[in-house]
Amino acid sequence: MELQKKCENFNEDMGPVAITVYYTCYDTPMPAPVFSKLAAVLPENLRTAVYRYRRWEDAHAALLGKHLLRYSLLRRQLPYTLSDIEYTANRRPFINGAPDFNITHSATAVAFAVAEKGRVGIDIEKPQLLPMDDFRQQFSGEEWRNICQDPAPPAIFYRYWTRKEAVLKAAGTGLNDALHLLNTTTDIVPYDQHTWQLHALSILPPYICHLACSEINVAISVHQLNISELAADAML
Repeated sequence: MELQKKCENFNEDMGPVAITVYYTCYDTPMPAPVFSKLAAVLPENLRTAVYRYRRWEDAHAALLGKHLLRYSLLRRQLPYTLSDIEYTANRRPFINGAPDFNITHSATAVAFAVAEKGRVGIDIEKPQLLPMDDFRQQFSGEEWRNICQDPAPPAIFYRYWTRKEAVLKAAGTGLNDALHLLNTTTDIVPYDQHTWQLHALSILPPYICHLACSEINVAISVHQLNISELAADAML
């Protein structure tokens, strides 16, 4: 017990774990020269993947997500590049030796989170009307009761959905058939033999965004970047 108390005190003395969130948006297609300049910075495999997308929104999301990661690496002066990206069996991107990160996008917004310690997951969604009953089996009983009783069901639906996605992305398990067993009505959620802390982020209303992390004591900073800032970084 004494050793456990000393460890807890040590963790408190270390202070909160820093988590940084960068996000950007693109309501209209960026000028072709700017897009090309940003794409030229990507390794060939990532650049090819960007140009495969048929919808301009998807191509922009893929491109800007990688540039948010690049921006983070440059700001931290880490000895890694986009060429160092690897993927787990569930297609979760990571860079061996670098802080854990996660990328999300919806509609015309992209967000990126990086944690100085532990695991992190982030999910953003732009609410829209949809047949919510089709998703009944994806929610726990308590979540579904709250959704049905809420006067603004689309908002609370996406609240729980982004919370679930954030946890799944932090854990790296991907979507599975047991989502109803993941109850996110509280901010501390047990899942995949870990405990995850959930945080709501106010990013670009009406978008709904949540972050999940493995560390309990954290300090989250959120920064909006515009495309011109990312384009300027492309010259570095």
